[in-house]
This record gives sequence, structure tokens and C-alpha cells, in this order.
Amino acid sequence: MFVKELCDRYSLQSRKSLYSRLEAVGLKLPKDDDGKAYATEQMIQQLDDLDQHLKNGGSLKNYTPVTSVTTHIEVNDNGNALDNTTQTTQLTTQQTTQMSREELLEIIEVLGSAIASRLQPIDPIGYNNSLEQAQELHWILSTSEVKQLIGVKPSCQKGNNVFTK
Repeated sequence: MFVKELCDRYSLQSRKSLYSRLEAVGLKLPKDDDGKAYATEQMIQQLDDLDQHLKNGGSLKNYTPVTSVTTHIEVNDNGNALDNTTQTTQLTTQQTTQMSREELLEIIEVLGSAIASRLQPIDPIGYNNSLEQAQELHWILSTSEVKQLIGVKPSCQKGNNVFTK
């Protein structure tokens, strides 16, 4: 949609008004092969959202553009995080204030459960068992594997070939 059509769509008297709206949304119109500025479908949706905000009594200064919130929750049959599913939700400040407290608590609960399922209790000396097993079975561990186990990159002092923590 070209600039003239956008001005007509939003009943704007000047191009300056349109460009003020574009700035509020954080958009810049691309140009076609003839050098004419136009808006894509996605841009029009954002401008429509701004227009609705203005019709509801808002201003350009207090407008918050639509934000996409994407959560990746990976869950297997046991309820542990594994399988990758994606849910994208678009929220504006106005929509979040219109959500009920129960809806917000439900979203927080789902996100909290997903995060909690990924957390594993930390055994402060658990890495010792892994190191003992590697020693008994004569496994050769890479530097990155040792770093993952003990939390620091092993490096020997000059003249030594043994790392001690």
C-alpha cells in the first residue's frame, strides 16, 4: 500500500502525520522499483494497531508497539524438558493490562514449570564420582569435558603435567 492510500486509510491530512506514526511504530517504508514508498502487510498491521490505540484515546508518545513473545517449551512423556514446541504470542501494553490476574498467573505458572523442569539439583561433590569413574576406566577427557565437570578450565603450571584445583 502506497503513502497516499495509507493517508486515506487512516484519514490523515498530511504525509507528515503518516511519517510521525511510522516513527512511533519504529518503521521505515521501503521503496519499489519506481522509487515510491509502500507499506507491507506486516507494517499495515502495526499501523492498524497504532490507529486503534489512537482511537481509544492514546497518543503517539504513550504507544507501545506490538511485541512478540516466543516461548520454547521442551517436554517429553515424563514431563521433562525434551521435545521442542514453540508458541508465539503478540502482546501490547494495552492487552496485558486487559488480561485478568488469573490469566497472567497461568502464564507465569506454565513458564515457571518449564524452567523448573530444566533445573537439576546441584550435587556439590557429584563431579568427583564422574572423575573417579573416568580414572578407573582410563577415559581421556577433553579440556571442555573437565571444565564442564569442575567449573574451571584446567591448565597446568609451567613444568607440570598435572592439574590440581
